[in-house]
Amino acid sequence: MDRRLRILSETGRLRRVIVHTPGAEIEAMRPSRAEEELYNDIIPLEVVKREHSQLKGFLSKVAEVSELGDLLVGALGSAENRERFAAMLADHYGAAHRLAELEAMDAKSLAKASIGGLPSRHVRLASYVSGTEFDIPPLPNMYFMRDAAMVYKDKSISSAMRFPVRRAEALINRFVFENHPDFRGGGRLIDGPAMVRDGFSIEGGDFQVVRSDVVVIGVSERTSAQAIDAVAEAIVGSYGEPVTLFAVLLPIARATIHLDMAFTVIDRDACLVYEPVILGHSRARVVRIDAAPGKEPRLSEPESLLAGLASVGVDLKPVLTGGSDPLMQEREQWLSGANSFSFAPGRIIMYSCNVRTLESLSAAGFEIRSASDFLVGGEDPLSFKRLAVGFDGVELARGGGGARCMTCPVERED
Repeated sequence: MDRRLRILSETGRLRRVIVHTPGAEIEAMRPSRAEEELYNDIIPLEVVKREHSQLKGFLSKVAEVSELGDLLVGALGSAENRERFAAMLADHYGAAHRLAELEAMDAKSLAKASIGGLPSRHVRLASYVSGTEFDIPPLPNMYFMRDAAMVYKDKSISSAMRFPVRRAEALINRFVFENHPDFRGGGRLIDGPAMVRDGFSIEGGDFQVVRSDVVVIGVSERTSAQAIDAVAEAIVGSYGEPVTLFAVLLPIARATIHLDMAFTVIDRDACLVYEPVILGHSRARVVRIDAAPGKEPRLSEPESLLAGLASVGVDLKPVLTGGSDPLMQEREQWLSGANSFSFAPGRIIMYSCNVRTLESLSAAGFEIRSASDFLVGGEDPLSFKRLAVGFDGVELARGGGGARCMTCPVERED
């Protein structure tokens, strides 16, 4: 029996979440290619696996955690699915000469090749001369699960990834949501891989469900205004209900590639923010979009994101990433200090290296604990009224994201 998808908020009690533990694909990247692969630097595999295990281990204490690779193997259970997936990979990468090899693989080998890559078997002079290393390139960004897939209400959204180097991630996630019985839910809201083009992109780091009828989306380096118009149209068309979207016009900068690098909801009445972008004198402009069946969308511009949310009954008190010191704000935002992940109202997990941010959370009434406290102890994280759990992530952060980036929640309580 198919299980439901259900995401109506950023903070509802977490029931099911998908992660991807970093694997061999991380070490298939040369320093000279780090920027091309959208990394801040190369990262050591064994260290990031150890750091990621704290995140996964903690989440396993509060929810059902699935590994993307395992789900892909499950979706590749039939010969027909393996054949379709192999054809999709070969077509995407222009690797027709590897199709027969891919089709002959069992589910586990095929899943591994799609994420870890296949070294080049040169059959064309152009690839031989250029020294192309892979026919099926590895996907070192795959552990940032949120970017390529998201859920709204009972439907999945497959991202239209801005950069070609990441588009296979969305194809793989789409295949899982289409073919694994536990993740089909109510179908697909947006088919990003089929829609992506110059000027049309959307990624999950920019998409936040604040309430069932209120969505906040960043207009960023990775998500375009055209795509946000399409999201509004798809929501109204699929559900026949009005929806309000707040489009946050983020500065195009490495530090603000997605909205969740500057804003995340941490409780029913609180959010973690990077002050210069969300509250400061040069804060990002915000456009409110009210969309309803049978009507043209109405656009207006609130004073700020928090003022706009308050106008629809969502009153959020800001907690400042890095505290009040502008230097520490910038440093901790760079290390994904605003990129927290809520597993229940008022209970979040984030990088422990962002000390000033944790101090801000403590001042706001959050108990500060380490993930290791719960991994070896018997306390229930859900017994706290407000809790911020820190886990090691200095090396993970060099990949360019935090706890929210690394998690794709598919089911929460209302």
